[in-house]
Amino acid sequence: MKPLDATPVTAPLDPGQALAAWRRRADDAAGFLIGAAIGAGLVAQSAVRGGADFILALSAGRVRVMGAPSVACMVPIHETNAFVAGFARAEILDRVDVPVLFGASTLDPRTAIPDLLGRIQSWGFHGVANFPTTSLLDPGTGAALARRGLGWPREVALIAEAHRRGLLAVGYVRRIAEATDMAAAGADIICLNFGWTSGGISGEPATLDIAAAAAEARAMFTELRRRRAGILCFVEGGPIATPQDAANVCRVGRADGYIASSTIDRLPLETAVCDAASAFKAIAGLTRKVEAIETEWLGDGRRFGLIGRSPVMAQVVRMIERLADSDLAVLIQGASGTGKELVAQALHRGSCRRERAIVAVNCAAIPHDLLESELFGFERGAFTGATRARIGRFEEANGGTLFLDEIGDLELSLQGKLLRVLESGSFERLGSNQAHHLDTRIVCATNRDLRSMVANGRFREDLFYRLNRLEIRLPSLAERIEDIPLLAQNFLATLATQRQARPKVIDNAAYQILMSHRWPGNVRELRNVIQQAAILSDTDVIGAGDLSRLLDPPDPHAATPNISPGGGTARLAMPTIPVAAPPVAADAGSERDWILDGLRRHRFKRGETARYLGLSRKTLYNKMRRFGLE
Repeated sequence: MKPLDATPVTAPLDPGQALAAWRRRADDAAGFLIGAAIGAGLVAQSAVRGGADFILALSAGRVRVMGAPSVACMVPIHETNAFVAGFARAEILDRVDVPVLFGASTLDPRTAIPDLLGRIQSWGFHGVANFPTTSLLDPGTGAALARRGLGWPREVALIAEAHRRGLLAVGYVRRIAEATDMAAAGADIICLNFGWTSGGISGEPATLDIAAAAAEARAMFTELRRRRAGILCFVEGGPIATPQDAANVCRVGRADGYIASSTIDRLPLETAVCDAASAFKAIAGLTRKVEAIETEWLGDGRRFGLIGRSPVMAQVVRMIERLADSDLAVLIQGASGTGKELVAQALHRGSCRRERAIVAVNCAAIPHDLLESELFGFERGAFTGATRARIGRFEEANGGTLFLDEIGDLELSLQGKLLRVLESGSFERLGSNQAHHLDTRIVCATNRDLRSMVANGRFREDLFYRLNRLEIRLPSLAERIEDIPLLAQNFLATLATQRQARPKVIDNAAYQILMSHRWPGNVRELRNVIQQAAILSDTDVIGAGDLSRLLDPPDPHAATPNISPGGGTARLAMPTIPVAAPPVAADAGSERDWILDGLRRHRFKRGETARYLGLSRKTLYNKMRRFGLE
């Protein structure tokens, strides 16, 4: 063992460079970092060969190697910091080429934090972690230590001083208040420790299951990133005992990485340790490969829930990517069932507001006399029945995104108020003259022709041009008919997953019917037809007969486009199904006939008709009113 005043070891990596590299990795959607908290040189070297990004030398790791449980590191039976310095300098520090962080104890009242950090820095360590930590103690014991000057505030002071000296600072925490303390102190990494790691012959029983741990991590990390962008968030311990456990918690909790402790150094053989570290590291790589394959097959819009590889869908995806991070209002135009709400959600997820809420309001689904109070809120006594004040959707979406669906159904008076909000960034509740300022992005959607509504005086021209600065037009399914096979297969796979069954397949004759249909209900109608056919089919193959009872006969005079084997827009000759049917023009008359036929088929039961047509109840009611079918 090296004496504590030996010649300093030259650091293999600059802490600042390492931190910058880790942040670049974390900013990448596929980035995933691994830290190994261990207590022996052989284990450290094996972990690095397996892909660990940094090593934490902890007294808990050393006592595990010696055969004692991890909790023994909390017992003041020796000078903990000298203990860590001894084994880490002799076995780890100059034998690995990744940053090595020192697990520093603040529980000894004789230890002056600046002096301790000065020695740690002179020995060549790249950073510091507050471990052992009082955050793992019960609150009463932790409070008693704090009153004696040895508790949590002293650990925060350790991290603050480490940050000031340019060392990598890792803050171990258990509660959200502790996490915010460490973030304010300058911690580069926050590690949410769920308690002593379960599993193995000496593991402690976990107090959380994987789902609860993931939910706790997500709540904490969302708040941390809101307070300080760029902070790295890790998880460790508790119920996490396998690479899959770590992957599940990190995925749901949106963690940047995982610190593997006794899940690594409990394993006795070097090869086993190397394999374990590789498994943790490879889990993200495997996920990346699967996602790349799915994206290649289903199109770049897959991550937004928009399936398709047609040129028009590729253009929609490019528009989403360009407009997502802008704070300007966006207008989404497209027929019912084309996926306007999916686009709104994609714009929100791609923006800097992604950690806040997206609030959706369907302007056609709320009675006109209630819509104003729904949007802007009201004060107590503003109208009869207003017994208490209530915030509106604008306030609810403050800091996030407000999605106004069916904006074409907004009355002219409300259009004027919406324009004032867009122009001034403020509004007033009903019954109040106090202005409320807000920071909300507006995304609107409509299936109407707003230009013709402007010409007819049914939509304000100034609001139209205010909304129309950034526009995304969604194509109808008839404009991207080459995407129908991909959509159909995706719907079948989703249904099979929900029913825990093997996905059914569609034969060529059935595909001909699908490709020849008009699809006035667009993707929503296609999804409903596919799901109904899969449920009603008696075999694993959906044939033409399964679809004939769900769809009108195809138009024999309509063009029958096809897709090329590579998923492009090439058109191949495909025989149409020889069923006589009158040609249907793509006008309001044909849509009226389509709705009337659906109503007759279902004895004018509106709920069943809406499901059959692939429309929402509200959209069906609006169309019935428009065509005089009420």
